[in-house]
Amino acid sequence: MRRLMLLVAALLLSGCGIPATGVIESGDPATGVRPMALLYFITDDRLIPVGREVTDPADTDAVVAALLTGPDMRDRLHGLTTALGRVPTPAISTNGAEVSLQLSAGTESLPPIAARQLICTAAAARMSDDPETLATGVTVVVTGPGGQRTRGTSHGCPTLAAVQPVASPTGTPRQ
Repeated sequence: MRRLMLLVAALLLSGCGIPATGVIESGDPATGVRPMALLYFITDDRLIPVGREVTDPADTDAVVAALLTGPDMRDRLHGLTTALGRVPTPAISTNGAEVSLQLSAGTESLPPIAARQLICTAAAARMSDDPETLATGVTVVVTGPGGQRTRGTSHGCPTLAAVQPVASPTGTPRQ
């Protein structure tokens, strides 16, 4: 009986028989999901949302600045353009579900599609920053140097119009 107990103890202490190993180097460490922002470019006089890798998709200033750099080579190969040729980065402020973009002095009047590019890109960034705005939508006001205002909402943006909170069985929205 004593031998049987020693044998059982030895088996339990020996583990599963796989020897321990040290750290095995096998390439770069795993990385997580890369944040994406939606930038709106143009093809055939309509807006097309394009996912772009960014450091912080909720940083409206950075997302609008990325839009103003224009489509990259891959986007251009797909026929995407911009109507925001030489527009400097506007001053941006947010208040709840409203984003204000103040264009700097010397900025020419924007054609309607250019204003929509700014509106939809800023709205997407704000919705990423504040998920509560998914239920209400986001309003963006672009103010030109002469005080001319163009107002638009996320409801008029391709893809964003389809983003709605899902109602739970109790009727309250859930994310």
